[in-house]
Amino acid sequence: MQQNVSKAQIAIDINVHISSIHREIKRNSDERNSNYRADLASRKCNKRHKEKLKNQCFSNEIKDYVSKLIQADYSPEQIVGRSLKEGINCVCHETIYKFILNDKKNAGGLYKHLRSKGKIYRKRGALKDKRGLIVGRVGIENRPTEVAEKQRLGDLEIDLVIGKDHKGALLTINDRATGMLQMKKIESKDAEIVKNATIELLESWKPFLKTITSDNGKEFAKHELIAQALKIDYYFANPYCS
Repeated sequence: MQQNVSKAQIAIDINVHISSIHREIKRNSDERNSNYRADLASRKCNKRHKEKLKNQCFSNEIKDYVSKLIQADYSPEQIVGRSLKEGINCVCHETIYKFILNDKKNAGGLYKHLRSKGKIYRKRGALKDKRGLIVGRVGIENRPTEVAEKQRLGDLEIDLVIGKDHKGALLTINDRATGMLQMKKIESKDAEIVKNATIELLESWKPFLKTITSDNGKEFAKHELIAQALKIDYYFANPYCS
């Protein structure tokens, strides 16, 4: 335009229809003096895109559909799966969780139908999260390879079976090779109680003990004292692995 090129020729040069050139100039020129400038046109275009209504997949109809299924105790993941089977264009489960959270902020009760009642849990892959780590933990990757063969006496596995309503527990210790079991009922999963019960159960096995492996429960936090008292090597399984 500054070179006085015709609008028809501009359309040919940039490979668009001439009507697009007319619309561009009309919509994005300076309203005060009708001059067209590229920087002004770009700002006006961006402003329109920012303010215009976007395509809303989460319509009121879909929100009603989601709400009814949540109230029927469906999880967001189940709702997405059901919508696929029924051919309904639903949103993803993350959007449904956000919808439930906003409903909770507005004093709604949809969150009460979630399995976790809307509580936020730590991600299993949060490697930098230091809460709840057991001091002095030695991982199972450091355990002697012969333990996996289950051929020798004295390689143990220890676990805790929690009672109903978290009242009481059973401490179980199995020999991997023979399946021999030592078991004791304890009043709670307190680490001190678990430590004392473990030492008591294994005192008679002490000459044969080699290794013991547990999960990462905080009830085994005093593993170093157990290892010292029984002269046994203590190892922990990998988190979230059976």
